[in-house]
Amino acid sequence: MCFVCGWENPIGLNVTFYTDDGRVRARFTPDERHQGFPGLVHGGILFALLDEVISRAAYLMGDWVLTGRVEVRYARPARVGEPLDLEGWIERAAGRGYLLAGRLTNSAGETVVEGRGVYVKLPAEFRRRLAGRSGALGRPDRTPGPPEA
Repeated sequence: MCFVCGWENPIGLNVTFYTDDGRVRARFTPDERHQGFPGLVHGGILFALLDEVISRAAYLMGDWVLTGRVEVRYARPARVGEPLDLEGWIERAAGRGYLLAGRLTNSAGETVVEGRGVYVKLPAEFRRRLAGRSGALGRPDRTPGPPEA
């Protein structure tokens, strides 16, 4: 039921993530339901996508994380109907978590939004409780590589 990646969420974004070259990636095409100003994607939707792809980078190390603190820079507007490429990566392990980063780019390869932040490892007890729930802790990547164009 995750808003960004949950396939059973009827109002979710239904994004499929994959790993490639040590990074987590995805592609998402926003539609009119995702706009703020007419024709432009709402900044909250952009942040939800960014936060999800950034946090999934920790899965590359086998960890689940919670967002601790994120610094975000909105570089340019994203247009409704224009595909966005999402990318997240690990900058370094940081105590109880990670310093992670990511960006969303438009079809011209221009950065739309980028961010980096501290993400804290999910406490073991919470992870154990979730593990018993169907679909609660799935794999970070649903496909082994980029989706077919």
